[in-house]
Amino acid sequence: MQLNVTIQRVAYPPATADADAWYILITDAGAAKGRMAWRPQEGEALILEGEYATYKGEKEFSFKSARLNVPTNPRDQLHYVCARTPGMGPAMEQLIWDAAGTDWANIQPGAVQRLSGKIYSNFQLQIESLREKSEEAAVVAALMGRGATMNMACAAWEQWKAETLGVVNADPYRLAELPNYGFRDVDNKIRREYGIGDDDKRRIRAAVIYALRRLTDAGDTLVAWDALYQQACGMLGGYADEISDCASELFAEGTLKAFPGCEGVALAADWRAESDIWNFVNKTEEITK
Repeated sequence: MQLNVTIQRVAYPPATADADAWYILITDAGAAKGRMAWRPQEGEALILEGEYATYKGEKEFSFKSARLNVPTNPRDQLHYVCARTPGMGPAMEQLIWDAAGTDWANIQPGAVQRLSGKIYSNFQLQIESLREKSEEAAVVAALMGRGATMNMACAAWEQWKAETLGVVNADPYRLAELPNYGFRDVDNKIRREYGIGDDDKRRIRAAVIYALRRLTDAGDTLVAWDALYQQACGMLGGYADEISDCASELFAEGTLKAFPGCEGVALAADWRAESDIWNFVNKTEEITK
């Protein structure tokens, strides 16, 4: 069954935990439990898919999926359709909006210059596609309205499906995780559309993690802290103290791991792999002695 709820607070896990986790949510419809790819905020409206259950005598909703209750924005939808229609560009898009406003989908051929013939036919096909794939189209349109390209928005949908807007609204820099995209793709226009300032913790955190991934692209899983620090400072144009504070938080929550003997730093997954290799080598040496 489907349940529309508004988040009152997140009872579990703590805010320092990884965003992709098992959650206990307190909502206006009671307690709800399930796995999510992002941490919801107080006041957010969600659509939960699942069933009611009883735990310790209390009724709760056990959900298998969660997504934001996406409002439909007519202006974003027009941008989505025009971007997918061959022969259309920003100028024609604006003319259509000026002529028809929120009723743009019902505009007649010839109502604005060049909106006729094949262009108009293709325009109508994209409107029909919008209606057939309403949820995907609404999510893609919403991301495009915040500065994402169509390719990026579609890649985000492929990655997170119905959870896409929840993931991106919680931290737009998650878009940098997508194949063929990186920190700079988010750091220009998109993060400003989400109100993320230069010293926002989400920006600092994303820069540190992205810098570490860049430094390990050649195959190394371990990098010197000084190299990571300098790379992050260069990407952000300063913010040395904020980078140090953010790194401390990343170490505390377990996202980053340290190798004290060599002043090295690694992502947690790489650290575990390195530790497994190190333990294997040590055990092999002990056996052969």
